[in-house]
Amino acid sequence: MFRRTGPLRDPVTVYLDGSALPAERGEPLAVSLLAAGKTILSRSPKLHRPRSASCMRGGCEGCLMRVQGTPNVMTCLEPARGDERIESQNVVGSRKADLLRVNDWLFPHGFDHHHFMTDVPALGPLVQSFARKISGLGRLPSEAQPMQPARRVDADVVVIGAGLAGLVVTRRLEARGKRVVLVDDGVRIGGSLNALPDRTELCDSLRPKEATVFVRATAAGVYLGEVVVATADEAVVVRANDKVFATGAHDGVLAFGGNDLPGVFSARALCVMLAYGVEPEEAFVVVGDGFWADELGRRLGDRVIRIGEDAIVGVRGTSGVKSVTVRDGQGEKTIRTKVVGVSSHGAPAFELAAQAGASVRFEADRGYAIECDRNGRAGDGLWAVGECTGQPFDVDGIMEAAERCARAILGE
Repeated sequence: MFRRTGPLRDPVTVYLDGSALPAERGEPLAVSLLAAGKTILSRSPKLHRPRSASCMRGGCEGCLMRVQGTPNVMTCLEPARGDERIESQNVVGSRKADLLRVNDWLFPHGFDHHHFMTDVPALGPLVQSFARKISGLGRLPSEAQPMQPARRVDADVVVIGAGLAGLVVTRRLEARGKRVVLVDDGVRIGGSLNALPDRTELCDSLRPKEATVFVRATAAGVYLGEVVVATADEAVVVRANDKVFATGAHDGVLAFGGNDLPGVFSARALCVMLAYGVEPEEAFVVVGDGFWADELGRRLGDRVIRIGEDAIVGVRGTSGVKSVTVRDGQGEKTIRTKVVGVSSHGAPAFELAAQAGASVRFEADRGYAIECDRNGRAGDGLWAVGECTGQPFDVDGIMEAAERCARAILGE
């Protein structure tokens, strides 16, 4: 399905269910696995349908695996360091042959595992003993997790999201002497810029110089005006007068049969993989239009088969994509492929800003977006910029919006 475009520069070894696989140090484990031909990474909850990474940004559940004894690790956000023990979870058998897949046929309309047979005295306790495995929650960690330290950090501004918008705001504010805390859940700062190798210089020029930066950290919530940040090593409570939400957007999905099969990716996810030196082995289909579909076409040329959103009928396959059915003026036809990229309107990541008190508006083609004025003001001490406001991804447009937001925060 995928191949590496060149030799490994800093090779390490990771272990999938005991088998050694090559990886590039620092790349997401999900990229390592796909490059090694391991397409099925997980199984869906309850019905145990095959799943794989599809967004490469921590926005889906397809790459959840057990890593170093910890369940439900998003392998697209976990960098390869070497010697990681990666295990399948929620399977009886193996990743490729999960006996619990029978649930898909036994319960074609799904089932409620919370109350399944709980009223049957003899069967209730028995069902509870294996309900966790069936429901897809994974086994508990191999070892008890130690209590992590917590601390407070005071700042003038906290910026949530270290993509293009968040980096521009951070650099402008710190250059004017503001104490800035920058939080991002990615493997490294840069967000979507990391999927654009020709924008490497821009990303490097925007790296914070004075700000306090938390990478691979989650802004878990805003409580009484304070932002709770969770990292692998500690919890941090950030107190700041101004909060900037640059949380981006979830890659859009389209409703067609087989859209959850391994091999269906967002177009942006395929660009991320290209940036790590991993590309589809053969020609593949890209559904829809937009920045990321155009980027794939620009970089891979005639290996990209472009079709419109209204042309796709469905994807066929059992454990992965085998073909795509499309319609045109003459009827339906089949395209043989193992990879499908979807380029559709992103859904703004509004959730954290809404919890903090920002208003949202509904857009028919995107869903809910953060409501803000032209300068990004979303409320008293609340700001939003970039894709989370419903703005499409465009480097120049997002930079302009971020510059306006920074000037407004500074009172200019």
